[in-house]
Amino acid sequence: MKKDTVHEIGNCLHQIISNAEHISNNNKLFEHAQRIKDAAYKIDALLTDTTVEKQIVKIDNKNTNVVDFTIFSALNVLIVDDIVENIHIMENIFDTLSCNISSAMSGEEALKLFKDGYRPDIVCMDMIMPGIDGSTTTKELKRLGSEAYFIAISALKNQPKSVVSLFDCWLPKPFTKEHIIGALAGYKTTNSIEAINDSYKLDSKIPSEVQNELLRLASNGAYSELERLILTLEDSESKKFLSSSLNKVDFNSIIKSIVSS
Repeated sequence: MKKDTVHEIGNCLHQIISNAEHISNNNKLFEHAQRIKDAAYKIDALLTDTTVEKQIVKIDNKNTNVVDFTIFSALNVLIVDDIVENIHIMENIFDTLSCNISSAMSGEEALKLFKDGYRPDIVCMDMIMPGIDGSTTTKELKRLGSEAYFIAISALKNQPKSVVSLFDCWLPKPFTKEHIIGALAGYKTTNSIEAINDSYKLDSKIPSEVQNELLRLASNGAYSELERLILTLEDSESKKFLSSSLNKVDFNSIIKSIVSS
């Protein structure tokens, strides 16, 4: 089957699934909408390499309440999509995070931007595009040295594991602001704030048994228990530091602040 034909079928499937999502909001039509989506996903499977193990990547929306939005300020975000409406939706979302936004309507255009010196911190990549598709574009950007956080965007979920593994996160279509925020929860910045955190030492006034418990919980990634323990501490710079690190889900900084004390 010609690549252009696959692209057109993929875009049609996106529209079918998107409309089915809207229909499913009506309880009386939920079962009909589900059958429509199931049929679309079966067509999706026929278009992909079904001999390769499949892996569905989901967004954990529970992460949305622990994302520190300030770390995204002034980051470079590249949106790659051949549908201008999708670009505008994502531009509006990232604009609220004070990001520097650029866009490309093809893989070729994205590669040219990179070769001309543009260095994105985050890339939102549509999977099905005319010309170079999303996975090939991502692979080439990485070969050229890009260390961006790559978010795949597609309504299609039957993708080879080799394709899924190229991306840090998989964003569904249709997507919402909550999906975007959920996808960004996995992004880790290496800005100056983290450099400060690396050298921070916890106040010695915090009892050793409390520090040991903080260390144990941080080592185990026990977010909720850490939050409760930090709330019991007296107001201090150390408490502010611990709360700030936890909001970034930065367990390493908490561990280093205790070990180096």
